[in-house]
This record gives sequence, C-alpha cells and structure tokens, in this order.
Amino acid sequence: YKLGDVNNDRQINAVDASKVLTYYVMTSTNKNGDLDANQKLAADVDRNGSINAVDASNILSYYAYTSTEKAGIISMEEFMEKQAHNSP
Repeated sequence: YKLGDVNNDRQINAVDASKVLTYYVMTSTNKNGDLDANQKLAADVDRNGSINAVDASNILSYYAYTSTEKAGIISMEEFMEKQAHNSP
C-alpha cells in the first residue's frame, strides 16, 4: 500500500479523500466501510489507528500541495511528519 492512495491508482487526490470520508460515515453509523486491510493502512495517514475526517483533510492538503508544487515533491509520509512538527 501507499500512504494516502486509498483506491490504489498510484495517485493521491480528492478521490482518496472521498473514500476516507465515505468509510468514516459508514463506520460511524455501524455499517461496513468497505475498505480492505491495505486500504485502511493507506487511509490512516496520521497513523493514529483511527480513520476519520482528519485523515481526509490531510489527504486533501497533500493533494493541494502536490498540485501546486513544481519540483522537489516530498512523499505523503514526509508531508505528514512535517505537519506533525508544525502543529501547535
């Protein structure tokens, strides 16, 4: 699996964030979220053991970053590490 690439299409984008939100809503209402084990690992981008709207937001932030950055794009793992160090 690739962190953030929930649908495994080799891209991290709004589709992945949407899958995370769908999973979160489904599981919040005691329904099956329809993600396999690898998709769950990819979806939990902050690696806190919970898949929720924060993960979707982080995926969207990374997508915005990769869409606007021209060179030297860092991985999702590195992006999340920087996010952790920059939060209050």
